[in-house]
Amino acid sequence: MRRTVVIGASGFFGRQAVRALAAHGIRAIGASRRDGVDVEDRASLREFLRRGDVVLDAAGPFHLRTAALLDVALELGADLVDLSDSAAYATIVAAERERIAAGSIAVLTGCSAISAVAATLVRASGIAAPRQVDLWLAPASRETAHVATARAMLASIRPGPRARCDFAPVRGFPVDSALRVQLPAIWPSLERAAFWVDPHTRGFAPLLALAARARPLRIALWLAAPVGVRLTRLLGARDGIVALRVAGADGEVRWLLRAPRGSYRLAIAPAMLAVRD
Repeated sequence: MRRTVVIGASGFFGRQAVRALAAHGIRAIGASRRDGVDVEDRASLREFLRRGDVVLDAAGPFHLRTAALLDVALELGADLVDLSDSAAYATIVAAERERIAAGSIAVLTGCSAISAVAATLVRASGIAAPRQVDLWLAPASRETAHVATARAMLASIRPGPRARCDFAPVRGFPVDSALRVQLPAIWPSLERAAFWVDPHTRGFAPLLALAARARPLRIALWLAAPVGVRLTRLLGARDGIVALRVAGADGEVRWLLRAPRGSYRLAIAPAMLAVRD
């Protein structure tokens, strides 16, 4: 019997993944640093994982990760699915394509609301040669606010004007993401794959605008993330919005996904399907 293992199970999305898998009749074994399993420690991974495991990697922040888990998965013969939206981690995995192809495991990266859902909607648009993809995210910040996600946002935000979506109530900051690495690998015609994030919390936009331009303020907000998270749970939105526009020679298609509650499930749905299959 193959085991399903969720690494990072003590985090928000890891906990949600374990619950969602249970709802599909799949009993997952949770693992985290609390259990002595460090995603960056090859020795602890070798001791815990087994050949044939299906590993769901929810251990962020992915922008600080190395290829340690991928290396051990290839060595042991364990399938690997991750929730990463990080451009840095996507680049690490992309550099290992030949080694993955030569191995005997499945490696499905970016199984999240950013890369996987965006790619699905681009495919469904019917535009054969997309040139531009813009993805806006306004998370259900009151539900999903956590220190790790806040710090990942601060690490990925880029200087530049906010982009207003003209078909959804979203105005996002430019954020570096796996989109720019993964989508052009599928559609070489892409000239731009942009990701815009709206903090969806009253009063936070001016602070983020300054943080994007001033490194000292970004560091200060990084250190103050626990306080910011508590404020977000009071002032943040409960509804979540994902808006995507894809444009090409065939025209333009727009998608709008919105939920008043529980929109965070979209972030783990692709991984759930991948693990189940």
